[in-house]
Amino acid sequence: MSDKPCRPRRTPDPNELLKQIPNDARRRGYLPALPAFVIDYFGYFLGATGACIVPTWWAKALCCLLAGFSIGGLFIIGHDAGHSSFVPSRRINRWLGRLAFLPAYVPLATWRFNHNVLHHRYLRVRNHDMVWQPWSFDEYRSQSWLRRAYYRLLRTPLGLPLYWTIHNWVPRFLLAKREDLKKDWPQFQFDRVCIAAFVVAMYSLMYSVTGFVAAQGWSWTEPVGSVGVFAWVLVVPYVMWSCLMAFVDFIQHTHPRSVWFNSPEEWNYTTANLRSSTHILLPLNLNKVWHHILEHSAHHVDPRVPLYRLNRAQESLEQAYPDDVLVERLTPAYLWRLYRVCRLYDFERQQWLDYDGRPTAEAQRPLLEPRLHVLPIGPQLAPFPAGVAS
Repeated sequence: MSDKPCRPRRTPDPNELLKQIPNDARRRGYLPALPAFVIDYFGYFLGATGACIVPTWWAKALCCLLAGFSIGGLFIIGHDAGHSSFVPSRRINRWLGRLAFLPAYVPLATWRFNHNVLHHRYLRVRNHDMVWQPWSFDEYRSQSWLRRAYYRLLRTPLGLPLYWTIHNWVPRFLLAKREDLKKDWPQFQFDRVCIAAFVVAMYSLMYSVTGFVAAQGWSWTEPVGSVGVFAWVLVVPYVMWSCLMAFVDFIQHTHPRSVWFNSPEEWNYTTANLRSSTHILLPLNLNKVWHHILEHSAHHVDPRVPLYRLNRAQESLEQAYPDDVLVERLTPAYLWRLYRVCRLYDFERQQWLDYDGRPTAEAQRPLLEPRLHVLPIGPQLAPFPAGVAS
């Protein structure tokens, strides 16, 4: 893990950061965007179909894993389309995003609010950003033993599906508040109807497939019944996807050198986007499988860059600011240290703590200079054109 010395250094302003990214890295096209969308949906249907008809539970589980990974790929595409960055047309981006989110059961309208408004505009601001916000030691100590145990569970691999489903999907995406969405409230209702229709259609289609296969009497198959279709198609792939979603969010936004801000007044564009979002390297160049979303500092510096050009933007930033960009190779040792170090947070010193309040990483407060190059944030202003981060 690259725990480089904490030292004051020059903070580049946002315009300087954006100039480091080549203009052609922001170019959107229907190729290779649409083929990626089709391939991921094909993988999802293939995995769901296989889970309904292949013999043995472990083969069905492998098919569900394929479906779960494909949901992840589609979700990344929907995420890009939600930024209006996937293809050139704003309207087509909206529809592709809506369709890509269906297997994850996420309404596009609430995703745009929670991700584009809260996460991007208030990145790493306490009580604003929704992604893996840590507790302070005082918060932790003030809670009951049961809530402390639950918090500790969430920050382990076993807590991943609970984190995404209980803390994000249900309250933020399915049961959003009307006062938050405002003019997008009718769009939210339409998105929920689309998700319900998708669930019914998917169940009916897979149930019909199992009925057809059972009628053929093929010896190599083991079609499931109605309960099996519900479990293997609608539930298990979602659980696998939710684990992947929470895990990717965690490794992208948690690092011993990453900074959390106590309030919007402290927020610094460069520290939040460039210095606190991690570029994760997967073995065998598997970053391509998940559409380069793990080149995450480039995405946060400029969400206008489409996912199929993120690697070039990331490379440009790392060449320009090698001491600022966080780059980590995903290994069991790295994950173990990440879970051990990043537990509680001292928002004053900007330092990670253990559950006894002892520092586990170097304080990052010296990294922050006087606020010379800071953009005001909030729903009324963002450092990107309308429709990109709003």
